[in-house]
Amino acid sequence: MSSTAAWVPPAVVDRLVLRCLWLSAMSAAALSAAAQPDTLIGHITLDEVVIRAQSEGFDVSTFVQQVRTDTSFYKAFLNTRYHPHGSVSRLAVRGKEERELARSYIRGHLERNGERATLVLDSVSETGRLRDRSGKYRYLTAEMYAEVFFPQGTYKADNTVAGRKLELERGGRIQRYKSELKKFMFDPGSEIASVPFIGDKLALYDASMAPYYTHRIWSDERNGRPCWVFSSDALPDGDPDDTVIKEMDTWFDQESGLVLARTYRIAHRSLILDFDIRIAVENQVLEGQLVPMTVIYDGDWDIPFAKREIVRFDLRYSDWDVR
Repeated sequence: MSSTAAWVPPAVVDRLVLRCLWLSAMSAAALSAAAQPDTLIGHITLDEVVIRAQSEGFDVSTFVQQVRTDTSFYKAFLNTRYHPHGSVSRLAVRGKEERELARSYIRGHLERNGERATLVLDSVSETGRLRDRSGKYRYLTAEMYAEVFFPQGTYKADNTVAGRKLELERGGRIQRYKSELKKFMFDPGSEIASVPFIGDKLALYDASMAPYYTHRIWSDERNGRPCWVFSSDALPDGDPDDTVIKEMDTWFDQESGLVLARTYRIAHRSLILDFDIRIAVENQVLEGQLVPMTVIYDGDWDIPFAKREIVRFDLRYSDWDVR
């Protein structure tokens, strides 16, 4: 390997850049706002139930537009910082040959006092070398997991998408960047082209990405509720470098249009970044509000100048008090 190919710019290993890459991977469900539904119709396969539903008024173009512009998935995440609830989290860091290196267990609940909210940690247990001597996380995945899902201190509760956009605009440059990426993790209607190396390949429904995927609309049930499912799969015989999102399935409630579940796998390999991640999110409608019930992450990261990270976490929510 030549010295030119092996050289990595110092900025690549900056902590902020690594955080951005982690969050861009978590997003995985990126949809391009610039794409037109017409560019997708010719690439979509319909199952028999969907074909019959067309004669009863189901419109494929309208549904594709709904898929592209959905904000309910992101709103469910915002509800974790708004409605009182309980949560249990388990995170495990594995090494080679599946040997466990560290583990954490967190049980907590969100409290509301008027407009203010606080996430109270009722029980925290950590084993292994999860942190260094200064108390900082040794693993980027654990650091970002805590930052995204466990807000510290008391804050003004706001679960409006518009409110978060305003917060994004008013923040400082770095804070805006981080907030944008956190939002994008649960917002399939946003672009993230500012993230280097892979940002443009996350635009799953952009016209430029259409040749690399097959899309399918089919019917299914989720927790007893009939759903329309939009599935996307990278072509099995395609060049792995052409895509980052390898597969994604999203369950839309037929009655409300809310996203009841999403599963996806993203993978990429290069000199700069090597990862393979699977994520599954399960939501539920309570009193008309969409809230998460489970978030499961299983990922393998290999980043230059950092230790390889094989991390699995599952976060389970309960006892929602939807106001």
